[in-house]
Amino acid sequence: MEEEVWITTQEAAERLGVTTARIRQMVAENQIGARKMGSKYRGQWQVKASEVEKRIHEKGVTQTMRVKNRMTPNPIVANPKTNYNEALRLMKQNHIKHLPIVDKNGKPIGIVTQHGMLHATPSPVTTLNVFEIATFLDNVTMESIMTSPVLAVDESCSITNAANFMLMNKIDSLLVMRDETLVGIITSADIFRTFVEITGGGQPGSRIEAKLPNQKGHLAPFIQALSNAGSYIVSLALSSNEEDYGYWDVKERGGNEDEIRKELDKLGYAEIISFRPSDSDKLLTLGKD
Repeated sequence: MEEEVWITTQEAAERLGVTTARIRQMVAENQIGARKMGSKYRGQWQVKASEVEKRIHEKGVTQTMRVKNRMTPNPIVANPKTNYNEALRLMKQNHIKHLPIVDKNGKPIGIVTQHGMLHATPSPVTTLNVFEIATFLDNVTMESIMTSPVLAVDESCSITNAANFMLMNKIDSLLVMRDETLVGIITSADIFRTFVEITGGGQPGSRIEAKLPNQKGHLAPFIQALSNAGSYIVSLALSSNEEDYGYWDVKERGGNEDEIRKELDKLGYAEIISFRPSDSDKLLTLGKD
């Protein structure tokens, strides 16, 4: 008989994309097998690895769509007394635009952005000379220009919810926490990269926009028709939704346009709005030659 493998609650939390508090709750509710470790580790628990893996397969846990897999881990930080010139050096050396501010215990209390740093500098029409400006900025500390309180999410937060939080609060970054510890930062640039990746941006193939009735049983045959035409579906998303119809954006590769149109015609309800190669979109340069 194969020996049971036990893992820590932290390992279980990382595999399932949840917090350790959630793992402890699952243990308390007997949703997952666990045992208490010896007196040397009083109050600590081990969880059955097999049951964690079973939950992953049953629920289809998607780790890549968690903030923890898209964030910048172990972010560069500063303290409230860090002056402007020191903070600017940190940002330039590390090629970052966001600088979390932490207290003496490492707890986040604010954040300074490149935009905020710019607003802290004297006006371009100032009468101060370069040496006086440098001296002035030496006396500007992060506690005087940081945004506080600062917003954060747990590392198990989904990418879509993180993006929504940014939009709702009109910000371009969120600190990432593991329980009470700062473990990362995720920015709008990270969100954009994720969006491009999951929608197949930059990959060869074709983009199809199709109009389908908002009725049960129509989407599955649509996908099967694409497969019958030799298409490999890279991404599929509902781009807009009306009362009776939905507009689906499909990124596919490997299919022949004539075959795809023929297979979709057989359905009798799928209307192709547009069909074009992905590389037909071009970046335009405007202004001076």
